[in-house]
Amino acid sequence: MNALRVLWLASIILGMATQVVMLSLQIGALRRYAHRSFWLLALGTTFAAVYAVMGAIPFFVTLSTEALVSLFGIALAFASIGIALGIWGTTSLFRRFGELHQTSFGVNGETA
Repeated sequence: MNALRVLWLASIILGMATQVVMLSLQIGALRRYAHRSFWLLALGTTFAAVYAVMGAIPFFVTLSTEALVSLFGIALAFASIGIALGIWGTTSLFRRFGELHQTSFGVNGETA
């Protein structure tokens, strides 16, 4: 395996490890706070993790060009859905934080 392939595989493994850490944090927050944003973020992270796993498949299985193109198309769909859910979840989380922030200022009699 040449150096470029090793670096590529290492980056995929690092990405998958990051996804596992993020997913565990999101699930912990979901259990604690039960807010919709954490559902969206966890689901988006799961789709991104599937995308990363699909990216590693060619390292372990020899595929024809046609199969690689199909794999890339399916992986790209998972990535796109993961991105959309991640943005939606982050937006939802920021909105909720803003609501809580405004409420806390209203309770204390201060202005934002």
